[in-house]
Amino acid sequence: MKNKSIPISKIARGKVIGKAILKIGGKKSKEQIKQLFLSNEQKELSKEKNQKETAKIIMESLGELKGVSIKIAQQIALSMPFLPPSYLNEISKSFQSVPPLNRALVRKIIHQELGEYPKNIFEEFEDKPFGSASLGQVHRAKKGIKDMAVKIQYAGIGNTIRSDLSMLSFALRRFAKGGNIDHIMKEITVRLYEEVDYKHEAKNLEYFYDNLKHPHITIPKFYPNFSTNKILATSYLSGSNLDDFLASNPSKELKNHYAQTIFDSFFISLYKLKCVHADPNPGNFIFMKNKMLGLIDFGCVKRVNSNFLKSYNNLHLSLIDGVYDKYITKQYLELGMIDKASEEEMLLFYRNVIKPLDSIYIEIFLEDKYKFKSNNAFSKRGFETILKIQKEETQSVHKLNEEYIFLDRTLLGYYALFERMEATIDTQFAKKIMREY
Repeated sequence: MKNKSIPISKIARGKVIGKAILKIGGKKSKEQIKQLFLSNEQKELSKEKNQKETAKIIMESLGELKGVSIKIAQQIALSMPFLPPSYLNEISKSFQSVPPLNRALVRKIIHQELGEYPKNIFEEFEDKPFGSASLGQVHRAKKGIKDMAVKIQYAGIGNTIRSDLSMLSFALRRFAKGGNIDHIMKEITVRLYEEVDYKHEAKNLEYFYDNLKHPHITIPKFYPNFSTNKILATSYLSGSNLDDFLASNPSKELKNHYAQTIFDSFFISLYKLKCVHADPNPGNFIFMKNKMLGLIDFGCVKRVNSNFLKSYNNLHLSLIDGVYDKYITKQYLELGMIDKASEEEMLLFYRNVIKPLDSIYIEIFLEDKYKFKSNNAFSKRGFETILKIQKEETQSVHKLNEEYIFLDRTLLGYYALFERMEATIDTQFAKKIMREY
């Protein structure tokens, strides 16, 4: 089947977005009228059906827009876990590869960016990409002794962020009960503009290459002479993706080793570098020989403010140590996740809304070893807890601290990987770093 071209112009994308907004608005109006004549049980069923149909409209539109819209959807799925399962299930489909650019367009982009066609730049250049993502695709190339991975951004993709965000923001307000998602959308917008700037990603890559010290982590080398803000050339890392690694029937010890490497590197990055690789997509890990783990794709990196990290760390140590609720409530007030009110009101909000989530986040650290094989429903329990809170609390969305979310959703993304790996994690190193900070 012939791939449709990605609509780039404002008019072309506007038509897709406008059509989706009209459909969503129409469904919302019909649902409000319909709810007046239904029983409570029927209302819930009708609401779930409406959410599923709305999610389908969104994802069909994203399928037409491709590129950055898919990336936005992925960021939202990771940053807003309170969304309905119907939406998140549809979004999960977007994590599959976007159909690749054709050979002629690849050659054209390289010529525009580097001044020559691939055959005049590289000794070898594979027309067929070996990897693809929402914003671009990756080709293997050779130059001298350099075995390279050349990431090429889809044409015009950076110009589509604003219009795509406006459509998704409109749609998401139909789901987020509090209605106020501006602070989260702002954080996502910043990350997206960074991700479409390959020069910015190159700086992140070089920073981690120079500073992340872990004996089992390999980070690709950046090649500036073959890179622009739309092309990123690095050394090629040979290994398996997560699916192929698990399909090879690895030993329990090897799975534990790789999971431990991912887990420990997060805390080294957070507390030593104050900067984390904030995209837990399994495709960003390369399982290599000799127990080495390749870490790629540094477009989504979160730099953490020292004052915030101090508050974040104190809070999590308090939770691990079982400090009383009143003190925990004050710490959440400092983080801006509880509105200032009477002590009784703040304590009630903490116990009803945040504490159930705390029990999920902190469960991993209550023992020195956590077995994901024995707790393979960890992510499911966390998600169900979030949904339960969302149903009971209608005005809590705006209290979600975006920095807190980005850190914890990254960890939760890793935990989902560990579940698939059926790994056992030793938490002692992470807790040592936390207590020494």
